[in-house]
Amino acid sequence: MNSIHKNVKITFLNIHKTILFCGLFISIVLFFNVITDDLSFAQTSEIEVDQEENDKLISEKREEIGEIEEKIKGFEAEIKAQQGKERTLKREIALYNNNIYKNELEIKQTKLSIEEAGIELEEIERKIKEGEEKIIRDRENLKNLIRLLYTYQQDSLLEILIFEDDISDFFNKVDAAESLKNEVFTTIIDLKNEKKELESKDRELHEQREGMGQLIQIRSGQNDSIAVLKVQKDELLEVTRGEEAQFNQLLEENKSVLPSLKSQLYDLQSLGNKIKFEDAFSAAKHIGSVIGVRPAFLLGILKVESNLGKNTGSGTFENDMYGCYMRLSKIYSYREAHYIKRAEDEKRAFYSIIDKLGLDPNSVKVSREPTYGCGGAMGPAQFIPTTWAAYEQRVSDVIGHYPPNPWNLADAMAAMAVKVSDIPGVVGGDYKAEYEAAGRYLGGRNWRSKNLFFYPNQVMLFADLYEEDMR
Repeated sequence: MNSIHKNVKITFLNIHKTILFCGLFISIVLFFNVITDDLSFAQTSEIEVDQEENDKLISEKREEIGEIEEKIKGFEAEIKAQQGKERTLKREIALYNNNIYKNELEIKQTKLSIEEAGIELEEIERKIKEGEEKIIRDRENLKNLIRLLYTYQQDSLLEILIFEDDISDFFNKVDAAESLKNEVFTTIIDLKNEKKELESKDRELHEQREGMGQLIQIRSGQNDSIAVLKVQKDELLEVTRGEEAQFNQLLEENKSVLPSLKSQLYDLQSLGNKIKFEDAFSAAKHIGSVIGVRPAFLLGILKVESNLGKNTGSGTFENDMYGCYMRLSKIYSYREAHYIKRAEDEKRAFYSIIDKLGLDPNSVKVSREPTYGCGGAMGPAQFIPTTWAAYEQRVSDVIGHYPPNPWNLADAMAAMAVKVSDIPGVVGGDYKAEYEAAGRYLGGRNWRSKNLFFYPNQVMLFADLYEEDMR
């Protein structure tokens, strides 16, 4: 009998502990209400998507992209082989044909990548919607569990003992209350995990949209490039009349084989401002000789950056970079601290550059905020403020004055050369090293991303064309 009383006393204490936990659970529920209501998730698709069908479509796109990649590699190998041969009309036409075929495949590859990104985007949106709905259900379930647990605990120990005929029924009720308490804890943990999962999916959605925007911009650049190649091929045939002898005569006279090369390839711009090719050529030759980077490679980067700069237009730092990051901090509340820090870091760097140069911050142009990410890139080399600040002293050592100016063509070219020269092999003209440096110039450590493959390909294409004309 003493043993029974002892067990009852212990159970009574456990019940009262459970009642105290109940208040804590209710507070946690209210906390989750606030957190879930404050989360800013991206707009979700209203169309129900079959996951298996999506997976099948993505698999088909990737398989087709893989086949195209193999064909592109074949053309790249053929182009490199042709570049090592003696310069003849037949070789020039073959080079143009292979570059055109390669670019056509890259355009098709980009189109497929955009379609794949669209399917993945739709799938992420569907999963976000499902996750939000599950959180709502689990929150409601948690409330019901707490109400039930509270009901169990309204009866006093004496009342339970009086109304239960069997002592085992009394302990069953105590066990039920304990089981409910455990279920409440489990549901709370599930809610925390679901919240983290949704935040992860939201980040993935944001990154996917950025990738989609980059691919769309890339497709525009690819269309421009293939148009240039076709015009140049047609002009080469017209100038030489398709005759090898005429081509050789032009080479012997040191005449430009393609009179329109300057007007086609030399149409350089920086955020809408025209750059004289002669100035770019002189800067590239001088900086290239000082640092050891191939001038044609620098001009290739400048050409591709010029196209991208022309497409994005021009903007102001306060709106297109600082303001953009502050807006993102509100949209993606779970990364608020990250975006605010990024905005403030860029602001400090930007105003430091402006103050040292004695410029009006409202008069200088930066890249406009695109449909993905933020703008704020400065001058022909398109460096963001913190990146420019990191290279500032090294650039100054090369050009011989301080501070360097990101909007000055020669200074920007020097910064470009300093940055790419950090990749081993670029100084010396190694093709693979230049390709990697071009990729990293845009994508950093993510330069191998399928969304960025166009950039180094285009840089090397234009570098080869410039190299031909510089001989």
